[in-house]
Amino acid sequence: METSPESKKIFQHHRDNQVERILEAAEKLFIQDGIDNVSIGAIADAARLARKTLYQYFPNKQEIAFAIFQKMVDDQREIDNPQLIPQGNGFQRFEYMAMEMVRLLETAPEHIRFMVEFNTLYAREGNPVRVRGLYSEGVDRLIPIIQQGIMDGSIRPDLEPDFIAAALLNLVAGMNSRFALLGSQVNQEYGQSVMDLYRGICRIFLRGIQNMEKG
Repeated sequence: METSPESKKIFQHHRDNQVERILEAAEKLFIQDGIDNVSIGAIADAARLARKTLYQYFPNKQEIAFAIFQKMVDDQREIDNPQLIPQGNGFQRFEYMAMEMVRLLETAPEHIRFMVEFNTLYAREGNPVRVRGLYSEGVDRLIPIIQQGIMDGSIRPDLEPDFIAAALLNLVAGMNSRFALLGSQVNQEYGQSVMDLYRGICRIFLRGIQNMEKG
């Protein structure tokens, strides 16, 4: 008997809900205890699922971590939609996107702490092709804005758009790792707040790519 469209819709909705439960439970555990210290059984318990049910969706915790990372990239894609960026010259639009990335440490610190854990997993297991695929959309969204800035004279013409896009993403990722891990310790070390340092470093980077001759 052929399954009706309504039955397929209900089934897919159920699967989506199950996946969401798994990802939410796993992310909390990964942040709290570290990916290496969390077992599949602990994730299943936290999601209130049988372990065999969880295995129907994910073969191991590494795939769960990648799925959480993918979801974060998808969520960020909506925030960084070029159509939602305020109008202006290329530098102004690039600056807006950069500072929105910085703001994530304030608005979603738990996601940033997960990214620290994910980067540790990625550094050990390594899969640059897979991660590049997840990051590529972020790079691809930045490049046209940088190109616009070069064309309108607000960004230095001697810069390569793909390099600047990659440089910004790596700068933000590196600061996220340090600031999310150390938090208030940074203030104790340097007498500067985390967010002041974060914004200041990004603004120094931004001034470095701005075409000052054009004002």
